[in-house]
Amino acid sequence: MAGHRKDMLDIQRIIQLKARGESNRSIARLLGINRKTVNEYILNLGGADKDFSELSRLDEQSLAAILPEPKVFNKPQAYQDLQDLVPVYQKALKKSGFTYLNIWEEYRKKYPDGYGYTQFKEHMQQAFAVQQASFHMEQIMGEKLLIDYAGDRFILTDRESGTTRPAELFIAILAGSGYTYVEASVSQQKASFINSVRRSLEFIGGVPKLIVTDNLKSAVTQAHRYEPELNKDFKAFALHYGTAVLATRARKPKDKALVENAVRLVYQRICFALKDQVFFDLHSLNAAIRPLLDLYNQRMYQQRQTSRAQLFLEQEQPLLSPLPAQAFTLITYKQATVQKNYHVFISDDKHYYSVPHEYIGKKVELRYNESLLEVYSSSTRIASHPRSRKSAGFSTISSHMPDNHQFMQGWNMTDFLAWAKSKDPIIHQYVETVFAQRAHPEQALRSCWGIQRLGKIYGIDRLKSACIRAADFEQYGYKILESILGQNLDQQDHDEEQHYLPVHDNLRGATYYH
Repeated sequence: MAGHRKDMLDIQRIIQLKARGESNRSIARLLGINRKTVNEYILNLGGADKDFSELSRLDEQSLAAILPEPKVFNKPQAYQDLQDLVPVYQKALKKSGFTYLNIWEEYRKKYPDGYGYTQFKEHMQQAFAVQQASFHMEQIMGEKLLIDYAGDRFILTDRESGTTRPAELFIAILAGSGYTYVEASVSQQKASFINSVRRSLEFIGGVPKLIVTDNLKSAVTQAHRYEPELNKDFKAFALHYGTAVLATRARKPKDKALVENAVRLVYQRICFALKDQVFFDLHSLNAAIRPLLDLYNQRMYQQRQTSRAQLFLEQEQPLLSPLPAQAFTLITYKQATVQKNYHVFISDDKHYYSVPHEYIGKKVELRYNESLLEVYSSSTRIASHPRSRKSAGFSTISSHMPDNHQFMQGWNMTDFLAWAKSKDPIIHQYVETVFAQRAHPEQALRSCWGIQRLGKIYGIDRLKSACIRAADFEQYGYKILESILGQNLDQQDHDEEQHYLPVHDNLRGATYYH
């Protein structure tokens, strides 16, 4: 707290744990915050004439008003100067003949007023410290839930096109009992990740004191050996469920040995059993995973006369905190411009969703959670769709389409032939021929839609006359009818037309060739 104030979500978490009866030492351990910092916050908050239960109900602005401004602490210039030299001296450490005395003498030549030998050596040893020892950590029931993704992924196959896409495998394990949760998910992106963690808590039916995660981008904004910066949405998730989050150190597999071992066992007990099956969606894949997961949790430990499920039910579940009344809902907000096809595109799904065509070209706000997309314009909801993960697909509501598109959408060859027959037998015969001359009926739909439009513009009688004239020339389609009607050729008497060559001085007579 000396240099800067902790994130307000961390302060709220300190208050929440204190209200629950945790000691300052326990709070520091669970949140990964220095114990002196925790003590200082508790001391400052204790002078607010409110107990911690009351403080836990205050909003951020009210809490900020209670806390004193953070003190400004500047480290001495000698310390900053020495830290700048650490990389240089670290290279010297690997050379033969290295001693702390040698580099201290070099240091004092550059900074005569710098640290004495004893302080210099202490700072250097702290900077060069390498922790090589490891030890077995006894896991406490109800304390930790470890989460990770498996390296190998399942494959989902599109039922129509046969194309494939990967599905991530999310794994969560309670450290005390080894009770495990496994699910397939869309991706490792933030929304999918947080929802997987939420479902894992719902699966175990309670909340542990600590969630331990790998340095996933979905969870950690900035990795750090001692105090990694967590994603704000994941902090809010932890606050909602009354738990703390700890990120393992980057490239330190020993920090997550328990969940790494669980991943290996899941490969053996679950993934191997499903390796020859084809899955078309996440629902069917997770439905296949669940019974295998139940068998895995009920399987007896080799060296203990009990199972993960039995240990969980008898010893760990009673120590979990209860789930909140309302589940955490992560809402993603994005801005988008409505395209000319009256759809907006969500890159997370690679999918298009329709909005009313009146909003073409306008900026709208997208709000979506795991299952629902809502589109807003000026704080008014204008569209709502279930989320779809069909790549390059379209979710379209008919009422969003312009009138002519709605009309076109519902028509097929049978509809056009019925329309033509209701107008006149000649028009019906002409439209039949249009369809007959096309390799595929869909090729004729646009032509017939245009023919129908010509009937509205020029009237059925003129359209009938144009069909007769075009049929005489064995021309079938929209363009020939448009040309005839546009030049009023349908109003001429076709039988009385004369076909004389024009008189012209440049024409050669019959005598020219004799």
